Amino acid sequence: MRIPLIYKRAGNYLVAFLLSACCFFGSYLAFLKGSTELQQIDSYSGKVVNKGIISQKSTVARFGSYKSNVFFIKLSGLNQILATYNLENNYDFFEKNIKIGDSIKVYYQNSFDTIKPNLDLFQIEKNGTILLKKEDFQKKKGIAAYIAFFGGFLLIGAAIYQDKKYWK
Repeated sequence: MRIPLIYKRAGNYLVAFLLSACCFFGSYLAFLKGSTELQQIDSYSGKVVNKGIISQKSTVARFGSYKSNVFFIKLSGLNQILATYNLENNYDFFEKNIKIGDSIKVYYQNSFDTIKPNLDLFQIEKNGTILLKKEDFQKKKGIAAYIAFFGGFLLIGAAIYQDKKYWK
């Protein structure tokens, strides 16, 4: 049985609309998280009980996976492992400035998963000195938001281009 052309075209537009809506919603969430102020999120002060660099495996839409290094810290009394990601994978600054036993204050967004590293770490302060600025986190979220936003428009454009062959 052949599917009528009008249903194929409508299906293409529907799928493109749904996927682009997901991109726009993801972009909105990234913008929202990136514009969060420190007073609106959780903070915790405690001693560092563990720190280091671990390799985290991420999958991309079940088509492939890649490994990236993240710097993590575990604070006494906090049931989460907090982590930050650096595009250059260079964590020498954190290794040098954060030692086991140091008292630090962190600003983070709470995660229900206590096994995986929580990458929603906004800011790290040690003795009044800011080691990780919230602006760095917000910049990463802003880049992700723009990519998702333009990806949504790209999907709509691809649907129109695909449908263009049926125009008379």
